[in-house]
Amino acid sequence: PSPLELPNSSSEQSRYKLYLGNPCPWCHRVKAAIAVLNLEGEIPVTMLIDDAEKASKGGWILPAPSSDDRKANIAEELITGDLAGVYNYCYRDILEEGEKYKGRCTAPLLVDTLTGTIVTNESNEIMILLNDYARRLPEHEYVDLRPIGREEELDEATKHWFDLLWNGSYKCGFATSQLAYDEAASDVLKGLTEMDEVLASQPYLVGQDVSEVDLKSFAWVTRHDYAYTVIFKSPGGRIAQYPHISAWVKRLVKDYPKLLDSIDMEDACGSYYRQLFMLNFGRIVPYIPNIRDWVGGL
Repeated sequence: PSPLELPNSSSEQSRYKLYLGNPCPWCHRVKAAIAVLNLEGEIPVTMLIDDAEKASKGGWILPAPSSDDRKANIAEELITGDLAGVYNYCYRDILEEGEKYKGRCTAPLLVDTLTGTIVTNESNEIMILLNDYARRLPEHEYVDLRPIGREEELDEATKHWFDLLWNGSYKCGFATSQLAYDEAASDVLKGLTEMDEVLASQPYLVGQDVSEVDLKSFAWVTRHDYAYTVIFKSPGGRIAQYPHISAWVKRLVKDYPKLLDSIDMEDACGSYYRQLFMLNFGRIVPYIPNIRDWVGGL
């Protein structure tokens, strides 16, 4: 996607809107980037509600429009209804009259409200766009999560941890054979051991400074203990068993305390039990601590 356009003045509202859902780790990484980049208030965020029964498709519904949404004078379809309605509106020019969008209606989603079109719904791309946006904002204090010249190194690290951990836990949870589960579980165990070893010799996952890779992994570890290990049968025990990963989590939230507000851990982990009924027929939600208590116990 092309770089996001900056407002013409400090009083002008951004033309973009982000749709994020608290339970989703791919959304969490974007919200964590907003926190570390100090972009709160720069790009409006709609926090979606996961309600598969009310959503026409995709599981996400929109909250009641805020006063800022009303003042922004953007299309009604972008602030009411469900996320499927947002997709239908954004694809209105290519859909036949009365036709609904047939693709997946996923979050995170970045929309240009001026044109009523989708910029991207890919979390890695959104993080890149946000980092570039923060870099170009005048007199804006931010942390460069994707330094120029290190893109290849960061992309390789993203793929590495995705294959072993971020996707590995999901592969455990949705495995349909013992062999598939065993292979995914082996990746998760390898990833946890390797991550702990990497963090034994450096403060962050790609060297001395925080990067986009740390925020992507933060979204994974905050769901590991109380969602992935239980409902997905993802192996490895608790994060507290890995001293260097634990120290890294504490370092992250100490250096960037706004990360503690980037997730409601009770709601996020609880959503797996409430919504994935095929893995939890009774929809019983176990005890889940808030993120501050969880970090304090590491």
